[in-house]
Amino acid sequence: MDERTPEKQPENDFKGIYKNVKISVKTLDIVIVGGILLMIALVLFGIANNGYTVSFDSRGGTDVAAQTDLMYGDHVAEPEPPTREGYTFAGWYHDENCQYPFDFDNTIVDASATLYADWEKIQD
Repeated sequence: MDERTPEKQPENDFKGIYKNVKISVKTLDIVIVGGILLMIALVLFGIANNGYTVSFDSRGGTDVAAQTDLMYGDHVAEPEPPTREGYTFAGWYHDENCQYPFDFDNTIVDASATLYADWEKIQD
């Protein structure tokens, strides 16, 4: 080989493992920027959505503080029962008609919700 003639490099040798990928640099840039924007959007959504809130409607009883920042799969902590003059607290329910009792031990949080107190009138 003549010393003045540079050795010819194989055409795709510099591409390494990507030598068979047929994508333009512009397309690759769009994919990368799109991925970064998607990650930013997901982080911002996570910051804006601080979790679920479970509120307690004591229906005439003492106020019970809502539980906030609950995540999917968490359990709602059973609060101290409210009090109401002339009534005995009978439990928390999913519905205003107090037909479906709320099970604090076995129900997981999957959305924001309101629980409703049921009351039994004290007999004179």
